[in-house]
Amino acid sequence: MSRSTFSILPYINRQKVKADGTANILCRITVDGKSAAISTGISCTPQEWNAKKGEVRNARDNGRLASFLAEVKDKYNSLLTANGIITVEMLKAVLKDKDTTG
Repeated sequence: MSRSTFSILPYINRQKVKADGTANILCRITVDGKSAAISTGISCTPQEWNAKKGEVRNARDNGRLASFLAEVKDKYNSLLTANGIITVEMLKAVLKDKDTTG
């Protein structure tokens, strides 16, 4: 079995600030050099976002973000164990399916 590279980078989408002043927090997932962005479902103001730490300065939202990132890692590991190989598209599809089903 070949070794797979995997990384997660949360970031705020400053390009699309909503009318209430908040912006969505996205997550860039990279598997074997190919990346995809997925929404975390969390938003905050650009001032609340700590780019160096990749987290929100609000404890409640930061907890939700940490939970989301842990879930991404868990889904990655379970897909890798089940299939032996994984692509960023497979991981994104599993995460999006979770979003639509509950």
